[in-house]
Amino acid sequence: MTSWYTLFYETARLISPVRTVLLGQGEPAPAGGAAEVAPGGEGGFWVQFLANPLNLLLLSAILFIFLVLRPQQKQAREHQAKLAGLKKNDRVVTSGGIHGVVVQAAAGEPTVTIRIDENTGARMTVNRDAISQIVSHEDKQSK
Repeated sequence: MTSWYTLFYETARLISPVRTVLLGQGEPAPAGGAAEVAPGGEGGFWVQFLANPLNLLLLSAILFIFLVLRPQQKQAREHQAKLAGLKKNDRVVTSGGIHGVVVQAAAGEPTVTIRIDENTGARMTVNRDAISQIVSHEDKQSK
């Protein structure tokens, strides 16, 4: 059975050349000669930039904004536009999971009346914000 020490040592031995290349250190300096220093410092601009923890935090925040928040904001704007365009006979699903058909939807009002039962004609008034989905006819026909 392999010990932890052996695994660590072997991993460090295998990673060492890769680390040397990635950090831009090149070949080690000769034993008797003076070490040459690159004009941009040791490792170049990107290595120095990424070595600073604050720069890594800034870079992570920028990536988070562009990969997570921007698409989420776009999706929220599209949903608000759909809610503003609700009209009679649209099929909707509320955030509570209730399916219904819009009976009354005035443009300026924050509430919408939906029919939840076809046989009895039971109606329910809900806030526009409580509508989570607008089911289109194409979605229903594709199923």
